Amino acid sequence: GGGGSSSYDPGYSSWYDVYGNRCDSRPGPGCNFYANGYKISDTQDPYFSGYYALQNANWKYTDSYGRTSYYTGWAWLSPNGILYDYYGSALNDKSGEGRDFAADTAQQELNAVQTAGEVFAAKYSLDKSVGLQVAKIMKDYADLGKTRARTEADIADFSQRLYGQDLNKIKTALAEAMKGNKDQANEMLKETADKWKTTPERMKSVIKGFYGKEAGKVL
Repeated sequence: GGGGSSSYDPGYSSWYDVYGNRCDSRPGPGCNFYANGYKISDTQDPYFSGYYALQNANWKYTDSYGRTSYYTGWAWLSPNGILYDYYGSALNDKSGEGRDFAADTAQQELNAVQTAGEVFAAKYSLDKSVGLQVAKIMKDYADLGKTRARTEADIADFSQRLYGQDLNKIKTALAEAMKGNKDQANEMLKETADKWKTTPERMKSVIKGFYGKEAGKVL
């Protein structure tokens, strides 16, 4: 038994997190929203095949905020890690109510930012206060992108807040690093590491986590 009434919409080719950031081409815990803000339902799950057997149990799952949550009742746990209740709704928060996150409370957003900050801090061995500050800045930047196109001034402000560095100086340092002169880039890396209360080596790991292979060319 179980299942919602909606059907899969092939027009949606990407999935988004609770902040509205595009995160993957397939849904999963923390990546199970459409671009319009609606959560996935069971019939839209790639593993749904017209019927599945609901189980009445005590469930442990990962919600959309990356938190470990619990649910007791009839449900289906998809192989991709998303838990659906009897009505086919994805249980993305502790209440499991609703598919539209537009009405989430300010407290839930605060909890999400705090959780994201803690996860980020743990991943790179940073102080929790630093992780929280980074999460707040990243959320502000993501929220801005939902309302309008980001300008050069927005990017400059983001760079100053996140790294404590002037955007033009960053551009100059990166240009020199691409030529083989990494002195300016290394000095800025050290300054940012001090701002984040960490070491230059850990700061390198963060930058590489943000920018991938491109960062390896200049660090």
